[in-house]
Amino acid sequence: MRGSAKVFVITGLTFVALLLMYYLPVMNVGGTQLRQVDVLADLGADSTERYDAESITIDEVKKPKGAWKDSVPEGVEPIIDYGTDSTGGMDSFYAALAQGKKLGRPVRVAYLSDSFVEGDIMLVDLRTMLQKHFGNGGLGWLRCRTNFDEGTFAANLSSSGFEPRHIMKARSLSLAHYILPQGYSEVHGTATAIVTSLSGEQTTTWSRATVWGYTDSGATVTGNPTGATVQWRPHKGIQQARFHAANMRRFSTTVKGDAKVFGMSLENDYGIVVDNFGVRGSSGMQLANLAVGLSADFARQHPYDLVIIHYGLNAIAQAGTEKTCSWYVTNMKKCVARIRKIYPRSAVMIVSASDMATRSHSTGKVRTMPAVEPLVRYQQKMAAEMGVGFINFYDMMGGRNSVVSMAERHLAEKDYVHVNRRGGKMLAERFTKSFVAGYDNYKRKKAAGY
Repeated sequence: MRGSAKVFVITGLTFVALLLMYYLPVMNVGGTQLRQVDVLADLGADSTERYDAESITIDEVKKPKGAWKDSVPEGVEPIIDYGTDSTGGMDSFYAALAQGKKLGRPVRVAYLSDSFVEGDIMLVDLRTMLQKHFGNGGLGWLRCRTNFDEGTFAANLSSSGFEPRHIMKARSLSLAHYILPQGYSEVHGTATAIVTSLSGEQTTTWSRATVWGYTDSGATVTGNPTGATVQWRPHKGIQQARFHAANMRRFSTTVKGDAKVFGMSLENDYGIVVDNFGVRGSSGMQLANLAVGLSADFARQHPYDLVIIHYGLNAIAQAGTEKTCSWYVTNMKKCVARIRKIYPRSAVMIVSASDMATRSHSTGKVRTMPAVEPLVRYQQKMAAEMGVGFINFYDMMGGRNSVVSMAERHLAEKDYVHVNRRGGKMLAERFTKSFVAGYDNYKRKKAAGY
């Protein structure tokens, strides 16, 4: 075969191979989703107009079982409960709220998400608004050192000596120590962290500060304002150092030795807290790797009444398809199952993807990515099949092109993905109404004998 013919054959085979790569499943490397290969993308229709989301048919989502029918105020997005009291449904969370001070600790909500809640956007307001209804449970969870130098609107955190390890840099993190906070900080020598509650409507106090960690060789943990010191001896499990003082607005801790520090929980004995376990860039699929043994140990010592799973930003790309959504949700089921295994008595709620938009190359218009709506429907179907709670966050935002409208009103960023502080507060108000409506329905249901 002549040289020119060989070049032609090799080129042709390469082109065919690239065409076939379009049909490969979406792949992740180190937690980062790779883009789909589509060599004909620029020859066909614009990727933002590749299909009409409304034309995609998915099996009808099953309805929640039971004769009781919830009543939701007009304009409030309902939390749909596909579970029961014993299988991850919302009733176990509402029951914890109903116990109030009898629970002997705050009602705890773990919020697993991505950069949508980075810096406590939305969650700082959700926490504050829920506490107005159910009591001040404190500031909640803080990492001793932030993973991405994100800030928070409720407190100021400064630290030294903590070396962060988080799941989006999996090579630096030991999966044997991968628990719900999704990262830890290593201490070799001496490390100090200081947290101070900021003034404003989100200001809060706490009476109990607990530092959480793990050590093979031993460490000491000192907490102020009490000045007490707790000794961590070598142990194959989660260790805690707890410090009590009334109405704390500032807490500092010093860790000496060799240890992995997961963070600190700043709580009161009553109320509700919302712990932000968001990690920028995460699709959520990393949760399938949670260390069951150590996580279960943490769950026994620090139980959560509701685990919220809110992902989507990093699950689909601009050229995402129904196949992409189906593949993603199939894998996310493994994550939900892992959390259910670790937290068998906790309520679990799937929060759907938010609205995301992109600019069309052909028309120049910004509109909702076509894959968003089918992804939301797949996520609801997953919640139904897994027997957990679900809320349509996409509809709560306002549905199609709502993020575009929010950006025009300076409530969202011009990346048409993330909301800003003002937009987060607006969504927190809507989310709070959904929680209150769900709790009110629970009380009516129990009063009616269900």
